[in-house]
Amino acid sequence: MNEEIKKKFLRMIPHALYVLTSQAGGKTAASTVSWVTQASFQPPLLAVGIKKDSRTFEAVNAAQGFVLNFLGKEQKDIAQKFFKHVDPEGNQLAGEAFVPSPQLKHPTFPGMAGFVECRVVGLVDKGDHAVVVAEVLEAQGGLAEGPLLLSSTGWNYGG
Repeated sequence: MNEEIKKKFLRMIPHALYVLTSQAGGKTAASTVSWVTQASFQPPLLAVGIKKDSRTFEAVNAAQGFVLNFLGKEQKDIAQKFFKHVDPEGNQLAGEAFVPSPQLKHPTFPGMAGFVECRVVGLVDKGDHAVVVAEVLEAQGGLAEGPLLLSSTGWNYGG
């Protein structure tokens, strides 16, 4: 296989950027993610690729739930804050104010474009990322206009 051609085409798959949050056992995790797709209308399902050796995957797996916070198209700086682990300080993560989601109580960010709250219903464990399948339980809009597209940032993730 031509690795450069493979990388080129896999990076052409369009992705938005999100901040995925979860908490379990008194620990909060938040990560910028991009491998997300809708997988079903009824019930409403999402599939999300999460790096298996991350604190976020550990929290999602323990909690069996998460919130996918949609970044606004002008929130590249916020996306960058969640590339590494951050601990909560009061009601803030990486300086961004959060409130608990309605059902599962994971962090949501009112200043972003909105969020979907999800319960894990399945897991595919085949590579360095697990594909987490989750049912959407709740959805709310936020203050920013989205989405923030990976292609607009100059960053690459994939290939």
